[in-house]
Amino acid sequence: MMSTPKPKFLSSFTALNFTQFFAALNDNLYKLILIFFVISVKGEEHSNTILSLAGAIFVIPFILFAPISGIIADRYSKRTIIYLTRLCEILTMTLGVISFIFKSIMGGYAVLFLTATYSSLFSPCKYGIIPEIVPKQKIPRCNGAITAATFLAIILGTFFASFISDISNRNFVLAASFCVIIAVAGTLFSLRIEKTQPQAPRKKFSLRFFTTIYRSLKKARKSRYLFVVLIFGAYFLFIGAYTQLNIIPFAIQALDLSEIQGGYLFLMTAIGIGIGSFLAGRFSVFEVELGFVPIAATGIGLCLIGLFFLASHLYAVIPLLILIGLFGGFYVVPIDAFIQIASPQRDRGQNVAASNFLSFIGVIIASGLIAFFGNLLNMTAASGFFIVGILTLIMGLTLVLLFADQLLRLIVAVWAKFFCTIHVIWKKRIDPDRPTLLVAPRTHWLDTVVVMATLPRLIRYIVPIENGKKQRPLLYRLLWLIPLDIEHFSPIGKPALEAIRKELRAGHSVCLMQPVDMPAKNLKEWEKALEGVLQDIEVPIMPIHISRKDPSKPGRLNALKSLMRGKTRISYGNTQG
Repeated sequence: MMSTPKPKFLSSFTALNFTQFFAALNDNLYKLILIFFVISVKGEEHSNTILSLAGAIFVIPFILFAPISGIIADRYSKRTIIYLTRLCEILTMTLGVISFIFKSIMGGYAVLFLTATYSSLFSPCKYGIIPEIVPKQKIPRCNGAITAATFLAIILGTFFASFISDISNRNFVLAASFCVIIAVAGTLFSLRIEKTQPQAPRKKFSLRFFTTIYRSLKKARKSRYLFVVLIFGAYFLFIGAYTQLNIIPFAIQALDLSEIQGGYLFLMTAIGIGIGSFLAGRFSVFEVELGFVPIAATGIGLCLIGLFFLASHLYAVIPLLILIGLFGGFYVVPIDAFIQIASPQRDRGQNVAASNFLSFIGVIIASGLIAFFGNLLNMTAASGFFIVGILTLIMGLTLVLLFADQLLRLIVAVWAKFFCTIHVIWKKRIDPDRPTLLVAPRTHWLDTVVVMATLPRLIRYIVPIENGKKQRPLLYRLLWLIPLDIEHFSPIGKPALEAIRKELRAGHSVCLMQPVDMPAKNLKEWEKALEGVLQDIEVPIMPIHISRKDPSKPGRLNALKSLMRGKTRISYGNTQG
């Protein structure tokens, strides 16, 4: 009996994941081995300067080559670039072994620079190729898997750098030799990735690096959330870089550990990120849950502040570091997935490169802060965590405002999943790649809750309000709701028509919550006006049908109880199910 072969995309994605796993493992293994080597030569008192310099050297190529790496990723086959960068890794790691044999600090730093150079070319391909080899609905889960694997690599890279240096009595030549073996393994796995076609073979190169990045960011502003995601995605790498670089001084000062023992502490954060990334991918399933981002940022900020107040207690520091990583996973997975999904196909590599550019600006700032706080202000590492924690908490609260609608929809969806019985029919009829006008009945505000709990998160809602009733322009803006006076439904008013046209032309689906108690004559008038709007846009209109039990008692709490206790049925495009 012949076994059913696995889908091709799965084996190709698995090969990609192993390839990037070994790449991330090597990046962290070599960088930490080099840091331990230089500290052993110059002394622990220079640890802040050494960590800052290593961080800066590693990140400079990502800043210099981010624009051109994005163009290369769009112009050529991403799989080919991945394979060529792996060959470069074998050569570079061999040079790393030679630099340790001759005990050359400058040679070690030069190899670190070369490592970052081919990694900067690899990064846009690593993430940009995912939508080319997996179905769109699997992208959030695949991002969770690849991010979890990345931080598993960081865990092992951090562990082996400390462990091998420890048991070999700081034999850095032996430690660096493992990097060559890992590079060979990554190259072999890269051969199993399926060949992909160039997405924009005629895209021109430009030596005006910053102009290219600026144009990418300017274009991203036209897509809802994309620009904000690119900016705040960079903040994640700033937090990660600062935490990684500050852990060793923190361990030496607050916990009286050696630099190698301090390296083990970062394992806690990496373990947390691996778990958080995996869980974020699992919980997202077929959605990009941007609502996780403000929650995660706030959690990271509180944990960093906690490190300051509990600095001398190892058993408190360890869970806090794990929690920082856990929240980090829930922060970065939706960010990466959204950049891939929201980016136009021909610009995907360039947007990933722009994200990398901004992210590694964050790493440079993190390296500078380590030196600034430690050397110039003579602050403790714990105090540095406190300041960055306050800044992150402010960022988290800012994200609550920017992603208020996504946060609300996530809360509604989670609440409905665990406490309500909602039977959804034919949701697959909604094409995520095509803007659609969905029309849902609204007999009660509960209908909006039901629709919000089941529709994709990025759909914008047009909600009816009664004339003269409470106006909440700030609330409507935060939740991305388009308020529509009920009187304007007869016929549908010009402001509402323009709002619908603008969203649909931008490629966004819109859900119009229609009051069902409207007279039939008025209903026909606004439907006719609506058809006129859609003539030059060519988008489908999909009706939504909701069947639920009406609340028996007045009041919002009683209404929610009725929804929780009863059974609700919602279907897309048809009344039958």
